[in-house]
Amino acid sequence: MVRTLIDRVPAAQEVSAPGWRAAHLPDLPYPGLVRDDDAEARGRVYTDLTEDEWGVFDAFEDPTYVVEPVHLSSGRAGLAYVWPHEVLPASWHPGSLEGAERQAYLDRCARWRSRWEDRARGNGQH
Repeated sequence: MVRTLIDRVPAAQEVSAPGWRAAHLPDLPYPGLVRDDDAEARGRVYTDLTEDEWGVFDAFEDPTYVVEPVHLSSGRAGLAYVWPHEVLPASWHPGSLEGAERQAYLDRCARWRSRWEDRARGNGQH
């Protein structure tokens, strides 16, 4: 998904966040990061995003998400898109989105990016 949105895979560090989990969201193929004292979410922190790339992610992400600092097991903090509403009890894993469903999501990301770029060109931005 990242490559589809910004044409590259930025440098990243594999991390975990104690007290958080990636949860399945009702009727959505992607996860929501939620507080869970009994869990430890695994993920990655991108370490070299440009300001423009952050702008793409902010525009792309569901407006329901809230950007919050999340404390990581390394002792550092990273910014994360946190889901503030209802989630399903099951945890989400990268393997949760595979095959045709994964391709459909990537196609959706590509269509979003195309529309976003068209709007940005129309506004003299980008």
